[in-house]
Amino acid sequence: MCTPNQTGLHKIDFTDKVVIVTGASSGIGAEAAVAFASYGATLTLVGRDETRTLHTAQRCVAKNKLVPLWLLLDLSLPGSCETVISKTIEMYGKIDVVVNCAGKIVQSSLYDSSMEAFDEVMNINFRVPYYLSQLALPYLVKTKGNIINIGSSMSKRFRPGFLPYIISKAALETMTKHAAPELVSEGVRINTISPGMTRTNILANFNRKNRMQQLTYEDLAMNMPNGQILEPTEVALLICLAASDVFPSLNGSELLLDGGASMT
Repeated sequence: MCTPNQTGLHKIDFTDKVVIVTGASSGIGAEAAVAFASYGATLTLVGRDETRTLHTAQRCVAKNKLVPLWLLLDLSLPGSCETVISKTIEMYGKIDVVVNCAGKIVQSSLYDSSMEAFDEVMNINFRVPYYLSQLALPYLVKTKGNIINIGSSMSKRFRPGFLPYIISKAALETMTKHAAPELVSEGVRINTISPGMTRTNILANFNRKNRMQQLTYEDLAMNMPNGQILEPTEVALLICLAASDVFPSLNGSELLLDGGASMT
């Protein structure tokens, strides 16, 4: 059995590091923020729901006694990405890590008669992380920092009714692979983590009630090779590991975390 010392997890340390986490109000984003806090990070949290974002901030304070900067923003609106960067620099003076976790899933396909769903998903899932990374880059160059994009294992297999979402995540993964050799000369790393079906707030967005959400997850778990749905805490730990100094050569990679579902 591996001990923490053998796995290298004891080397994860974000003390004095400034980490921006988008989508921090729930799901993977919230758990990632709490995980970073547990490793000593100073945080900027970005979310749209005031109650849930405040709850994430309180959980972070309980971990490291540091009050995070938390911003209530719809990143798809003009000026929001600029606000994230300017407020973070104003508060902390630097940026070490950007975690592009904000995202949305909608049902749509080529049969739709408008581009509304496509534009909405591509904006928040691809344009926002691209632009936020672009704005943060001058500061990441100074700190030799890194970017973590959250993709999806759905881009690896056919899933009817979610074409724009799958395209947006595939674009994010392509961005990571091709940006990495451009940024490496400046000492900046960029990686993608692509989780499978994870227990997040997504089903609530489809108007599934609590009991229906549980039944849906149980049904989905039956189609997973290991019979389990991912918990966001597991994804959060991998995010911290990839963003840490444990693997300094980890760059341009896509880390697939889906229990083998994309291979079935």
